[in-house]
Amino acid sequence: MDPRTHLRRARIALLVSVVLGAGYLASRFTLITLPEEGCSPVSRFSPGDHLLVDSRPRPLAPGDAVLVRDPRQTLQLTLVEVVHPETRALWCRGDDSACPGFGSEASGWIPATAVAGRVLLGWSP
Repeated sequence: MDPRTHLRRARIALLVSVVLGAGYLASRFTLITLPEEGCSPVSRFSPGDHLLVDSRPRPLAPGDAVLVRDPRQTLQLTLVEVVHPETRALWCRGDDSACPGFGSEASGWIPATAVAGRVLLGWSP
């Protein structure tokens, strides 16, 4: 077979791999910006910060910052305190006392199905 044919096939394979990889990354990760007004219930993030969120996180652990959907289907930023060993439900709360946020003190255990994603990275613009 002609070397140019091999090169053409390699280029097509590379292009297909890049497109599939970009599609996977776009389906799994989301970029969210915290609102400029108000405060953040998680002290490591500030209003206006950009957050990279994994929408299919591996098992969560205490200390993970997560986005959960409250009963009104609004996304809420909170920290995992405890993961129930059997049901994988979460006990969550914010760590900034100056900014009360969504937490388990008022809503109880949060089902794992309410987790919209785990925050992987946050930065200021």
